[in-house]
Amino acid sequence: MMKNICLLLLVMLPITLLGQEMPKVASVNQSFDNITSVSVIGEFCKVDVKEGAKLEVTAELRAAKEMDGYAVMCTEEAGVLKVEVQKPASGWTSHSGFVNVIIPAGVMLDVQTTSGYISLEGLSGADVLAQSKSGKIQANNMKVNLKLKTSSASVKAENITGQLNVSTKGGAHVVRNVEGAVSLYSSSGEMIVENINGALKTESTDGAQTIKEIKGDVYLKTKSGAMKLSNAEGKIGSLSVSGTLNLFDVTGVFNLVATKGSIIGSRVKLTESSSFNTTEGKIKMKFINPQEQFTFACQSEHAYMVAYGKSKKKKLKMGEGPIVITAISTTGAMNFNK
Repeated sequence: MMKNICLLLLVMLPITLLGQEMPKVASVNQSFDNITSVSVIGEFCKVDVKEGAKLEVTAELRAAKEMDGYAVMCTEEAGVLKVEVQKPASGWTSHSGFVNVIIPAGVMLDVQTTSGYISLEGLSGADVLAQSKSGKIQANNMKVNLKLKTSSASVKAENITGQLNVSTKGGAHVVRNVEGAVSLYSSSGEMIVENINGALKTESTDGAQTIKEIKGDVYLKTKSGAMKLSNAEGKIGSLSVSGTLNLFDVTGVFNLVATKGSIIGSRVKLTESSSFNTTEGKIKMKFINPQEQFTFACQSEHAYMVAYGKSKKKKLKMGEGPIVITAISTTGAMNFNK
């Protein structure tokens, strides 16, 4: 019985400690005038930036051990405000904190954290850069040119007017409702992209890409990740090694290239002459155009090619329409149909 009681006390002890609030080790509450640019180095803190009439900084740090070295420094020079969270060089165990910044419209912003979460809301009128090593980033309702970078954390950007550039190594992307050009890069993180009115460029190594509702030129690139594009209109380009490209309800001019990956589409409408190229991957397209609009100029070293029921090997030429479909493969089969 004594052993059971001792074990219960050992289990409950960390829970009790976790429930206690750590002591406050630094805080700031200041306002500033005539600032044109703000730089925030947030370290481990959550950084929250919103738009308002007057520039204000509120911050608080808490730590398990009260030590010298914790501080929130605000320095101003020539219209540039720098807000920097500082921590002891060694000896600390755990800490947390927040930095809340209100900035007027038109003030440039640069936010950096190591593990701190970054939240941006309602900013307008000037460029914004936010980057973190392992803290996630969220941006909403922005009218700015926006650049977001993380190493391993996720990024979510919604309701953006302006150019958007997102880059992560392992973090996922969620991007919705953008009026402007979008450029996305991720090594292994998944991409979910919806409702873009502007040019879209994506690149990933093995992360999946799910993209829909795009009005603008599209270029998709991957090494092995699956790519899905639907409800899009514009110039459509792609390059993949082993990742499959799936198209649904896509209208435009196509220049699609794959090595081992297949190119598959349904409800596809071509507006001008287009090209499809694979090495081993198959090509399978179902068009909504009338067949009379097409001229087929296809060739493959080893695979069969089928266009509206006509089957050939080596070369397939048929049709007299103004839209020329050029398709080339080595061993990948082709099938074009309605």
